[in-house]
Amino acid sequence: MHSRFTAWLRRNLDVVGFGVALASVGPLLAWWSVLVRRNILRADTLAREQFDALDPAARAVELQQLTATTERQLFMVTGESTLAGVLVAALTVVLFLIARKRQDENRRLKTMLQLTSHQLKTPIAGVRMLLQSLGAGSIPAELQGKYLTQGIAECDRLEHLVESFLAFQRAVVRQAARSETVLTDALVGDILSHRRATFPNEQVVYTPAAPCLVQCDRDAVHVVLENLLDNARKYGGGKTELSEALTGGRWALTVRDFGQGFDAKEAERLFEPFERGGGKGTAHGSGLGLYIARQLARQMGGELTAASDGAGTGARFTLTLKVLPATSAREVVHG
Repeated sequence: MHSRFTAWLRRNLDVVGFGVALASVGPLLAWWSVLVRRNILRADTLAREQFDALDPAARAVELQQLTATTERQLFMVTGESTLAGVLVAALTVVLFLIARKRQDENRRLKTMLQLTSHQLKTPIAGVRMLLQSLGAGSIPAELQGKYLTQGIAECDRLEHLVESFLAFQRAVVRQAARSETVLTDALVGDILSHRRATFPNEQVVYTPAAPCLVQCDRDAVHVVLENLLDNARKYGGGKTELSEALTGGRWALTVRDFGQGFDAKEAERLFEPFERGGGKGTAHGSGLGLYIARQLARQMGGELTAASDGAGTGARFTLTLKVLPATSAREVVHG
């Protein structure tokens, strides 16, 4: 018990020191207020005694002025004391929020390190085993091409993980998204081509809409869609639908799976970093993927939402981006 308290104290020494300082300021402010009020009232009493020698008319005038001065001074002391008390209370609340936020950040950092090591370990172990087998000559010549393809797929998976963690760093520091003008059919087509090369057996039914022009960060959209398709592949029941729609000046790209789904009230929780939903239908929210995807979508002026009709009914994740005028799209096509 003592060692845990000592460790906590070392981690929060600056916060504890600040808290002690604030706790000391409160009594000092109260004592200052009481002392100043006493001095003002004492000065008022002494002044009144001196006015006894004056004639009644002059004494009345002096007493009236003295009363007004004393009341004004007491009001100022009361106001200053109240303001100082409010500031101390506000600083205390801010200190508490900072301490809690730092604890949350430390917890997230530890979880991120655990998550990173866990997710990187599997593909690295696969590539290592493949290279050892090739080096030992234990893989028949007719199977070497197959295993080399698997090794390349694992390398692609490592690359995607690294891209996701870099995107997470961008999302945390709120860096501005790189903006470029892109036609949606080319944007999605490039991502799906890369996806098919990495996961040739993945079943994705793509239903495009009429091409339109969006302002976005191509790399960010790539990370968003890769994360959504990864979730659908892992938890979606073996089939994924990718569809586009144009509604209200927005381009909507929806990834739908037919897996476990989730309860509607869990939708926002899925986008929390390093959180795993409590129910069996909330596996979509594990890790960093959805948090990163939403942050990147918002940096591009878009949004990412989740919907489901309940457990066992599948899930829908929709990325929306603002559509540029049709004249701009024609200029890009003809340019």
